[in-house]
Amino acid sequence: MLPEANMLSSELADVFCKLDLDDALQLANSSEDCYFGLCHGFHFLGKTFVSLTDSDQLEFSAETLCQLGHFLTASAILLPALLRLQKAAEFKIFNTKTDEA
Repeated sequence: MLPEANMLSSELADVFCKLDLDDALQLANSSEDCYFGLCHGFHFLGKTFVSLTDSDQLEFSAETLCQLGHFLTASAILLPALLRLQKAAEFKIFNTKTDEA
């Protein structure tokens, strides 16, 4: 069972409201970097599986499959959270710039 995360909770919204512009920019940049890093990792993983299949290496140890399962589960939880964090940080940046104008 995957844990639920309410990214729109009032406590989390309060935290984002208290971010200054520098923190919001850093959050937006790091979220985007993590997102693209995960995408590159998935691309590498896909190419690796195709390569292993082409070389007829079709057996994986239980430990390898367990590690892969943990990686995929963590990524499935992390990706939506990163996107929500990035959107919230961008929203904060936009509102800060609008308020200053």
